[in-house]
Amino acid sequence: MHLDRTARPRGHRVLAGALPLLLAVTSAACATTTAGRPSAAPPLPTSAEFFTGSGTIWRTPVPDAPVFDERSDAYVAKFSDPPPVVAIRNFTAPVFVADEGTARYRIAPTADYATPEATLERVPIPPNALADPADDGHLAVLDTTTDCVFEMYRAKRDGSGGWTAEWVNATPADGDGIYPDGLATRASGFSIAAGLIWPEELVAGRIDHALVFAYPSTREGDPISPATRSDGRTDDPDALPIGAHVVLDPELDLAALGLSGPELTIATALQEYGMYLADSSRGMSLFAVHPQSYPYDPYEEALGAGDLTYFGIDKIPFDRMKVLPLGDPVTPYKGPVTPNRCTDSAR
Repeated sequence: MHLDRTARPRGHRVLAGALPLLLAVTSAACATTTAGRPSAAPPLPTSAEFFTGSGTIWRTPVPDAPVFDERSDAYVAKFSDPPPVVAIRNFTAPVFVADEGTARYRIAPTADYATPEATLERVPIPPNALADPADDGHLAVLDTTTDCVFEMYRAKRDGSGGWTAEWVNATPADGDGIYPDGLATRASGFSIAAGLIWPEELVAGRIDHALVFAYPSTREGDPISPATRSDGRTDDPDALPIGAHVVLDPELDLAALGLSGPELTIATALQEYGMYLADSSRGMSLFAVHPQSYPYDPYEEALGAGDLTYFGIDKIPFDRMKVLPLGDPVTPYKGPVTPNRCTDSAR
């Protein structure tokens, strides 16, 4: 196996000792192309390291006295079943951290739409990294040497010391977390690391960003801004298009609902920032960073229980959700991967 021992200068990052997040991965032939000195102990990523730039949709609060879409009630009626959950251990994203000492791998995505430009020669993957064991096999890695998020879909070890993935891409961690060409590991074109719920946020009782969600009744056809791609399933006029922005009714008195601490934290974020429709799924689901991103189960403290696959949030009244005015339709991009500074750094 060829080892490239070059290293890039280390970038600045905040080590606010806490929790990891998500990114997606899939299969592709890979060979290690970089090795470096071992790190002492793998640092843990935190929410504050992802897509925090001013003006990003994730960090922009819902405006005061918001106006809602005229068909909001009809859209929200589709939220009635099944009950909402937060995905903890299934179909969510493990998030790991890489530094200058992390081995790098060649990943040529195996998706039938992959072109040669999609191959990345230097994808950093720490030795402790594990993809989500669910079918989507998501994996996300924050590279602190470049301040880039690498994400994979259906990622797995190839049995000979490398990794494969059906899809791989990368985006700046200080950017907006949206792939302009839609070629992310989420159907919406959003980074798999965007809009996640982090364990340290639940412990602190505060989420200062928008969330993402998936549900079954997604509208077929083009997405709406800010999404850049869609996997919509139905022609039902009451189905929401991928990219829709939904908020919990600002008039709702959360203190009167008898919510637990974690439920109140999530409900407050849904009132203040809302959630963006990012994917189609079998149920109504929000997403938390996968606990295998940590050397311990962070949800034992964050949620008061360990070994959770899903965390029920049905006490939050999803029938009181409101849909903000739908964005403009977006014609999906057709062509090879659009390069950026992160993909350039990995070629």
